[in-house]
Amino acid sequence: MEKNKKLEKLKHFFGIGKHSDYINEYFDKSNIRSSLYVTSVVLVLELFMMLNVLLRQFDEETRRTTEWFVIHFSCFLVLFFAALVLFVYSIRHLKKLSEKRYTWEIIKYIFSVIAIAFGIYISLLDYKKGEQFITLMTMTIFVFCFVVWRPVYTIVLMSVSYGLFFILCNKFLPATYATKVNLTIVFITILMSAMNAYHQKLKEAQKDERLEHAQGILLKLSISDEVTGIANMHFFRSQALELMHDKSVDISSLIFLFLDIENFKILNEKYGFWEGNAFLKKFADMIEKIFSGSIVAHFSNDNFVVLTKDEAIEEKLNTIRRNLLSMNYDIKLGLKVGSYRPRDRECLPLIACDHARYACYTIKKRYNYDYREYDDSMANDFQKKQYIINNIDEAIKKEYIKVFYQPVINAKTGKLCGLEALARWDDPQYGFLSPADFIQTLEEYYQIYKLDMFVVEKVCQHFVHIMERNLPLIPVSLNFSRRDFDSINLAEDVEACLQKYNIDKKLIHIEVTESTLSENDEKLKEILKRFRSNGYALWLDDFGAGYSGLNVLKEYDFDMMKIDMKFLSGFSGNEKARHILKNIITMAKALNMSTLTEGVETEEAYQFLRENGCEQIQGYLFGRPMPDKELYEKVKIGMYQLDV
Repeated sequence: MEKNKKLEKLKHFFGIGKHSDYINEYFDKSNIRSSLYVTSVVLVLELFMMLNVLLRQFDEETRRTTEWFVIHFSCFLVLFFAALVLFVYSIRHLKKLSEKRYTWEIIKYIFSVIAIAFGIYISLLDYKKGEQFITLMTMTIFVFCFVVWRPVYTIVLMSVSYGLFFILCNKFLPATYATKVNLTIVFITILMSAMNAYHQKLKEAQKDERLEHAQGILLKLSISDEVTGIANMHFFRSQALELMHDKSVDISSLIFLFLDIENFKILNEKYGFWEGNAFLKKFADMIEKIFSGSIVAHFSNDNFVVLTKDEAIEEKLNTIRRNLLSMNYDIKLGLKVGSYRPRDRECLPLIACDHARYACYTIKKRYNYDYREYDDSMANDFQKKQYIINNIDEAIKKEYIKVFYQPVINAKTGKLCGLEALARWDDPQYGFLSPADFIQTLEEYYQIYKLDMFVVEKVCQHFVHIMERNLPLIPVSLNFSRRDFDSINLAEDVEACLQKYNIDKKLIHIEVTESTLSENDEKLKEILKRFRSNGYALWLDDFGAGYSGLNVLKEYDFDMMKIDMKFLSGFSGNEKARHILKNIITMAKALNMSTLTEGVETEEAYQFLRENGCEQIQGYLFGRPMPDKELYEKVKIGMYQLDV
């Protein structure tokens, strides 16, 4: 192993072995530029020498023999033309007029041989006259120092050149000790300079190669998605914008597609993160191939977007669906697709993708639909959503959003024992917005924490106001979204708000919906434990409305179970519903949980719940959500009696 390392180092020193294409190109470019400098100097020198020799022939005192003139002038002329040819080819290479690299290499070698031969010949003539070998030294500097050679070539060629020169000189006139020393010093100096130039240039090339490689990676990361390798959304938007502004493209022929892979989450959970990513890569390659020539990007998670021509869309999507079904997973994978047709060139790709995504989401839970195009009927809903997101901050600041309170009744006594805080949005433009509209929208865009923390603050202010008026304090339950647990430090923020207003924690109940707990989320468990350790009562909201109720009861601890009457629709005269409800109440008691049934609208349901042990009741039978002022007015006139 050690021997191999030493051998590699030796080969590296002598320049033996292959270089990368980048380094070869780097050397070529450097040598071409150097060749221009060298040949320019040689051309000027040889032109000067030819003129000088020619002029000297017209002067009696400096005139040489005809033979001398012809030989020297011919030498200068040959070197001049060799330099001229190399100069021309170097310029052509720089300007990309000639791609024949090997032709330039051959010309470079021919020029080098001619230059060295010229140097040997002229220096030999000078040596015979007792002069120094300046010409050979100059030519070897031109050839081996300005142009980079691999050290092994430099050593061989210089050894041959200087060896031949020494033999010729020594043949005509035995070399003195001083001549030998001078020749050796010049040889070593030029050789070391040439080898140093090579290694210096090699390091520069390797450094530039690493930098270019790093820049290539950064460029790829800036335009491509890390997981799938296809375009990311930033690059998609820029490419889509460029295409839409191209006057030669018919805008009416384009369509944006938003693709949502059904059941990918289950695949990811069952097969693991790496297999999930491998699937997404495979899926991305598939849609790029099927939508060849289109702009395709990874939107997020299991969503992709495509900007394509409106040609055989249904056929292409069906091909993708067939390919999904044929994949070797025991999970049925499907595809929901929303689309949007841009109406003009001013349509922003960001908005177009949002429209297509909105169309897709409208069919997400509709099993008999797998494709929907964005239309005018969706436009109003979409605009309302955008309005909600754009105006939530102003609505909170100007208190267009108000907190209403729905009564909770003690089933045994019929008295008021608690309240549920509910948000109502009275908008100057839309009037009363449906909670189903704005709550779902805020959750979708991860803005729900703003609303929920506003409600917490208003409830705390409500308690301060009630205490200042010496009115009775009634406990209030607060609802929190699954998104709150991801967006903010929920337990800390709620605790800080109560401490700010000095509110007793016994007056606050923390409600979490069953659907929030459908995932086995360790972070969420930790936050709920923190609430409990801080002294808050935890309520399980909407039990029975989801699909994982029994599993939730097994994994989490709650003080109160809120039973959703919606899943027991048709309660009147439905014996099965009565048995289910009765058993839920019994099960809750066995788990040391109190029960509250919401959505109670009939006297019959109320009597049944009371007789079967449900502790608390909530519903329109006892009152709709109302402002706190109205609530306390009703308490004052005796419409509600407090359960003290």
